[in-house]
Amino acid sequence: MPPFCIGTQARSVGDYLTPPGDLNVDAEAARNEGIKNIETRVMNAAALELDAGSFDAVISRIALMLFPNPAKALTEMRRVVKSKSKVAAIVFSALEKNPYHGIVYDTARRIGNIPLPAAGEPWIYALGNQAALESVYSRAGFLNVSVQTVPIVRRFSSASDAIRRMRSGAGDVRQLINRLNESSREVAWADVEQQFKQFEGPNGLEIPGAVLIGVGTK
Repeated sequence: MPPFCIGTQARSVGDYLTPPGDLNVDAEAARNEGIKNIETRVMNAAALELDAGSFDAVISRIALMLFPNPAKALTEMRRVVKSKSKVAAIVFSALEKNPYHGIVYDTARRIGNIPLPAAGEPWIYALGNQAALESVYSRAGFLNVSVQTVPIVRRFSSASDAIRRMRSGAGDVRQLINRLNESSREVAWADVEQQFKQFEGPNGLEIPGAVLIGVGTK
């Protein structure tokens, strides 16, 4: 949740997948916005160390599909919100609707014969199907479940800038390419950069994509 969305009388707690050190970055960003009523903590998403019915809302942003048991994580989110409150989760839509990742995965399969993760395995597109996200919400006990597709755009100065950021990042994309042998990695990166250039224009590189936003009521 962006710090500027939090009222001065509210309390916000961030539960993270990221390494503990990253919490300091987010806490500093909040302080820079003048927000003092925010906590950042590392917890087990399947066993939140929070009181039942203690929050007005919960937002999970690009994380639910990475949990070993998404339904259990949503069940915990449902537990900690107040009666009739809502829990929202943002996940990536289908891989084919997100060429930023889709091109990389296709290239890795073609060059290194690397398959997609098996069904049920946590990965960034594990809940990319609308029915799958709806099912997880229903299994967690939510009412009035809705899922909508929302377009997004990833912007970079150029294709080469996007590749530079990918190569220096710590996400799934870099890990995927690193599974190739050294010579194949360079071929793959060059191939991906070339394919990214189809999205270059007067405003730089703009790669379209889509996310799903699920919402359920306790």
